[in-house]
Amino acid sequence: MSFTALLTLIGSPLLWATLVALAYISMTRIKRERGMFRSRRRSPKSDWRHFLWPSLLLAVIGSAALILLETTVNWEWVVTFSVLYALIVLTMHPRFSSPTFPFLIMLTVVALRDVIEYGGLTGWMDRLAEVDWPVYALVFGVVTLAEAILLRWNGPVETSPTLILSKRGQFIGGHVVKRLWFFPLVVFLPPSFGLDGPVPIILPIPIGVSLLSTGALPGTLLGRLSLYRGLLALVALGLFGASYATDVPYAAYILLGLFVLYELALQLIKRENRGTTPVFINGNRGAVIIDTLPGSPGEAMQLIPGESIYKVNGTVITGGSSFYEALQLHKPYIKLEVLNLNGDIRFVQRAMYETDPHELGILFVAEPASPRLRLRKL
Repeated sequence: MSFTALLTLIGSPLLWATLVALAYISMTRIKRERGMFRSRRRSPKSDWRHFLWPSLLLAVIGSAALILLETTVNWEWVVTFSVLYALIVLTMHPRFSSPTFPFLIMLTVVALRDVIEYGGLTGWMDRLAEVDWPVYALVFGVVTLAEAILLRWNGPVETSPTLILSKRGQFIGGHVVKRLWFFPLVVFLPPSFGLDGPVPIILPIPIGVSLLSTGALPGTLLGRLSLYRGLLALVALGLFGASYATDVPYAAYILLGLFVLYELALQLIKRENRGTTPVFINGNRGAVIIDTLPGSPGEAMQLIPGESIYKVNGTVITGGSSFYEALQLHKPYIKLEVLNLNGDIRFVQRAMYETDPHELGILFVAEPASPRLRLRKL
């Protein structure tokens, strides 16, 4: 049976669509970072590492729950779910990578069977309707709860710095959280493939997030989104639990409402972010730091995104260019006055060595390295 499950995983169009989307997301991230800062923030390997960990650990726990509850679907349900989800993933927008969207389509189509004539697809729709709403509630609840955990646990790790334009044409820094996680779940088919008893299969479910953080640090926005996702997951799991004790009226319609709220929560977070004063914006604070490159002197000096370098050895700094001009004047030893996220001044001291890179691996809010790069507008 384990071989059958592995075969369904490898043969799923959803798995291959997810791998294509992940490669595309990684490639476009690197291209954007090099166009803006002349250097990528991290290697493509990191995207694949986040893809597998820690989501696989959560998937094992989620699959164990579905196995204990003997979650059973039919072949028509699996094919419909996989094809719809694969098409959604191939839009290359990870924010749509959630069972919410194929479930929304499937439940809506099933609910309209008495209104719309499906012709030759009527038999297929009847088979879809055999999978009752508690299965949708359970899978949505388990996957969305895992998403809530991943958003808080892994989402703020190694985000991607970016530059955008304000409505007034001013350069603003930000962080892009664009990630796919792999969350394979084990469910059962009725006896098939010549086997007696339920047949386990693996659904290769991707979970995605896409969020531009300008008005707050990524961890703050992702924390809020994680809270909303967690609440929706608990409601869905509560509906599933209630199905064991009572007949929940209009349960399928409640689920459809949860699916709509799933998207509205993200739109609310985005609206709050756009309406907040940007964190990464030049003003009277000196050179604003968007990020530091891994293993660089800037990282070793524990410079944090959102902080700004106000003075170099007593010389007032107005931006990234004046920072490096002052740096050349004060080698081989530098003392930085840094404004932290609370507006307090702290001091950072370091000796400069010949092996240190010219730019110290610090990414500032400034004009992008490539003049041909078209920036997104806030």
